[in-house]
Amino acid sequence: MNLRPVGPMPLSGQIHRQLMDAILDGTLTGALPSERELAETFGANRHAVREAIKRLQQGNLVEVNQGGATRVLDIPAHAGLDLLPELVIARGTFNDEATVGVLELRACIGADAARLCAERSPHVGAHLLDLLPHDAMSDAELAATGAAYWTALVTGTNSLPYRLALNTLMAGLEAIDDSPTAKHFMAALRDESRRTADLEQLARTITRSDPAAAHATATRLLNTSITAVRNAADRP
Repeated sequence: MNLRPVGPMPLSGQIHRQLMDAILDGTLTGALPSERELAETFGANRHAVREAIKRLQQGNLVEVNQGGATRVLDIPAHAGLDLLPELVIARGTFNDEATVGVLELRACIGADAARLCAERSPHVGAHLLDLLPHDAMSDAELAATGAAYWTALVTGTNSLPYRLALNTLMAGLEAIDDSPTAKHFMAALRDESRRTADLEQLARTITRSDPAAAHATATRLLNTSITAVRNAADRP
């Protein structure tokens, strides 16, 4: 674990970032150093250290024992989906393996959401047809239209858990978009969003209340991004 002094602003955020990166890459395991030791290492006050540890606790990365040591938790056993952006981009490096896993999760949820929408809310298909992209759209407009399309589709499942899962995935994508190392990932998503014919076909399968066709169409569409990211990762 290679910790270093932090800059002046904001202290707790910088400390949290370093500790989280160390936990994610496995260099920080077992018990954390004491607040006093961490404050000395970072060149910060104990309040900033305490706030950083509190954020780690909220993310289920550590367990704080009153009067005892703060221990690092097992990530697969305790962490939640809100950790996905940090797994995809850790220490500023893009993790293609984690990214493919996120896209696979997205494809599973998206395909089943399409199936449920076709079963439960076929009227949503007409709205989806109004949200198809066109060539004149900027990247920002394309992203907004794509978000609206999938939000409408997932809302049509009448499933709150699926809607919450979509919120988490969209927040994660927004966080990833800020990283210059994620260019090929975001390019794959933009290319997917430009597949007007597939998006139109998906909308029409929902309109005619065809769950099997909706599932198959969504699977084919969402898997294009998985293939694109895998191909990009294989390039030197």
